[in-house]
Amino acid sequence: MAAGDIPGPGASGGAARRFPGAERGMAALEFALVMPILAAILLMGSQVVLYVNATRKVGQVARSISQMISQAVPPSNSSTATVNATDLHFSFDATLVIFPFVMTDARRQGMAWWTDISINFSSIVFTPVTGSTCNNPTDQSACYLATVAWTSTGTAQPGGANYRPCVTPQLAAANNAAPSRTSLPRSVFGPASLIVIDVVFTFTPTFASAFLPPLRIARSAYVQPRYATFVNYDTTGSDGIASKCPGF
Repeated sequence: MAAGDIPGPGASGGAARRFPGAERGMAALEFALVMPILAAILLMGSQVVLYVNATRKVGQVARSISQMISQAVPPSNSSTATVNATDLHFSFDATLVIFPFVMTDARRQGMAWWTDISINFSSIVFTPVTGSTCNNPTDQSACYLATVAWTSTGTAQPGGANYRPCVTPQLAAANNAAPSRTSLPRSVFGPASLIVIDVVFTFTPTFASAFLPPLRIARSAYVQPRYATFVNYDTTGSDGIASKCPGF
């Protein structure tokens, strides 16, 4: 082989020195391709966490407020307790402590926080159905008529009316059915009255809201009065947050 055909001692070293640069360029390209996907997965994961937490908090709001209203104490000469507009507003405002995310969500959408969540109060009275026989202790819905005694009317109703209507008796639904303003779980029917709190919140994703639809979260709590047989609504000084139904 001619001397001119033999590579110089620095030829292979120069090629070797070029390999790290090529590897760094390939790594940068891979990072540029993968990073948007990883970021999207991370952001989507954060939305799932927010949604799960909102679902849990909406249920907690319903349970907490139902406990507040159910603990109304009757006077010594009566078994009927009463709540008024001040009591309802106080329990409504407790949402800010239980579910503070609603303030952030309302601010992001440019609305008042109390219009971003629907919290409705109602008291249900059960009266026996004449001539019926109840043999099933876990389902007495055929033996009692569920009538709304008083109900929310002045609270925010995002997405349409969510309060329980007067006059029309509540229907019996499966115990695992989704909450509805016109029905009650079969297991709550019986010889007692009931405080019902219905909470509805629409979760709007903060990321990719143009592609992900808002999700409706509805939770209800059903609690018997703690110290009374019935909790009625005192309309004295009422500002319209609730109203009595005919006959009560």
